[in-house]
Amino acid sequence: MSKRTKHVGVVLAAQTACLGVGLWMQHRFVQSASREDAIQQTWNDLQDVARRIAPALSDAPALLETPRDESLRRIEGLLAAASTPSGGALLVDSRWHVLAAPTHSERLEGGFARGAQLPWSSVKERETSDPEQRGYVNAANIRNLAVARALPGGELQLVVYRSVPAVESAAAGVLASVAGIGALTWLWTSVLLGIATYMVVARFHDEAERERARTVSDQLHQRQKLLRTRDAVIFGLAKLADSRDPETGDHLERISVYSTTLASVLRHHPEYARQVTPSFVRLIGISSALHDIGKVGVEDRILLKPGPLTAAERARIQAHAAIGGQCLREIEQRLGSTNFLQMAREIAFAHHERWDGTGYPQGLKGEQIPLSARIVAIADVYDALSSRRVYKGPRKHEECVDIIRKASGTQFDPTLVEVWLAVEGKFRDIAQRYANSPHPEKVATSPPPAAPEVEMGTEGDLVGAARP
Repeated sequence: MSKRTKHVGVVLAAQTACLGVGLWMQHRFVQSASREDAIQQTWNDLQDVARRIAPALSDAPALLETPRDESLRRIEGLLAAASTPSGGALLVDSRWHVLAAPTHSERLEGGFARGAQLPWSSVKERETSDPEQRGYVNAANIRNLAVARALPGGELQLVVYRSVPAVESAAAGVLASVAGIGALTWLWTSVLLGIATYMVVARFHDEAERERARTVSDQLHQRQKLLRTRDAVIFGLAKLADSRDPETGDHLERISVYSTTLASVLRHHPEYARQVTPSFVRLIGISSALHDIGKVGVEDRILLKPGPLTAAERARIQAHAAIGGQCLREIEQRLGSTNFLQMAREIAFAHHERWDGTGYPQGLKGEQIPLSARIVAIADVYDALSSRRVYKGPRKHEECVDIIRKASGTQFDPTLVEVWLAVEGKFRDIAQRYANSPHPEKVATSPPPAAPEVEMGTEGDLVGAARP
């Protein structure tokens, strides 16, 4: 579930919950108000009924003095005109004894039967000038609204009543439709809120996403600028160190492309596919530029000597691997380790190590030698063999291939040599491409376009091919 959907869901749930509570409170208020209105209206109706019947009962006192059965039938006939399934009318004396009641009223468990004491509770005490008062009468555990109206003479009273449950039931019937309308209102409003919420949240998220994209783009752009600046400075420093030998030409550029080419092929080899990632291929380009940075500590008289080296001179020039590796290690300690610095240090230290363990400076053997250093070692030896040096001339491509093939398993990783032999033609093309490039001191101090982050290899250590 996306973050946008979660936000819309939370906001919508809160809104619909608040709406539901509001509608419920409104319903309860309407319910209460409707009940009160229904009761008030019933009392008003009872007053109207009492006022309408009372004149017909004005001679009730005289009638009660005539033969009882005949008078009662007449009075009860008048009272029956005000009777309904939920109420009726009674004639009571001053002590609230029932004198006359319609026949059906006796079904109310005798509470309204003739001669019974009327259980009256007054709501409004009768005033001297007010012939009516409101109250409640109970029968059969049912509460009834009642209006008592005094007849002429004040000795008898007409009581008209209605059942409270019947009144509330009528009000509830009206509220049933109101509840349905409230539910439809809640549903319709919730849908509208959902649409509005989605539009608002979507706009907010889109704006935030655009802002985040701009921020990420700016950060990536800044990072790319920093990386390009870093690579240019590193390549320039490496080029400055390499320029001490005027005959190496585009050595760093060629090693960069050689190393990248071989690493790219290794990406598809089952033995190296997990280790050689796209990041590894990019890093080996620029990292390899520092492989011979340690040669800044070797004197020109040794580095540029056209003739054979003495044992002491050879030992001195071999020290460049340890000098470069230690220099890069100290940089790591100051700046913190990064993939770039780690690979550069590994290459500087180990690009003269040999597969059989007879290399220097540590005598590493086999896979103890970092893969990046093993790749650069092949690239460096090929470049040393195929290009001119102060102490030798260039060899033909076929000779270079034959020499590297014979060194498989002794100087070089045999698996890497096998992979390299499958693409050795590309190395020849790269060497030819850079054959007519400008003199080293005229070459731009930034990585070549073909491999902007590729590191250059060190010279080989094969007899008759190159110096250490």
